[in-house]
Amino acid sequence: MTELALIRKPIIQPTEILSQLQTGQLLRVNGTRGNALIISHRHHAELAGPGAAVGGLFDADCTRVVPIGTLSLVYPESRYERQKAYQLRQRWILFTQYAMTTYVPLHRAKILLSLLYKYFDAQLINELSDEIIAQLVGVLPKTIGMVRRSRMSQTVRQSPSQGVVLTSKKGVKMILKDKPTSQNEKNASLSVVESL
Repeated sequence: MTELALIRKPIIQPTEILSQLQTGQLLRVNGTRGNALIISHRHHAELAGPGAAVGGLFDADCTRVVPIGTLSLVYPESRYERQKAYQLRQRWILFTQYAMTTYVPLHRAKILLSLLYKYFDAQLINELSDEIIAQLVGVLPKTIGMVRRSRMSQTVRQSPSQGVVLTSKKGVKMILKDKPTSQNEKNASLSVVESL
């Protein structure tokens, strides 16, 4: 079935991805958890994660693509792979729709950013523009900026006897202590020990 594909090798570069999506060929996001592709259309954007179908009739009118993490696009060779890719695209649409359950733009921005920070690496999300994230849930870019600034307003200070103390703008404090793992102290996970 690969011989029927317009392109036989995985597509990696964003410019190649955009031009290939605009041809109308159905492709699949090839990547691991924590990687995705934001597909920007004229008035909205959609998130397509690992395994999701892209291209085809869905994205022929896309104007921009923004890869999150390291991914490539591959041709789904079997009927089963195409069907699975369609199902995964629907799940990713539901993922972003969850953030749109409220009419209040600030709440939508908070919910979406919480979901993105939970699923993806924080550094990857911080690199995304406010504009592209805003298109995912239909809010203004400045709303995303406000939510990001409020998230960053939490100050982190190190206290040698208590561990890491997080203090929010409202004065709520949480103490986080290193909990060593059985094998390696470097891989110690932070756990909330006490909430003041």
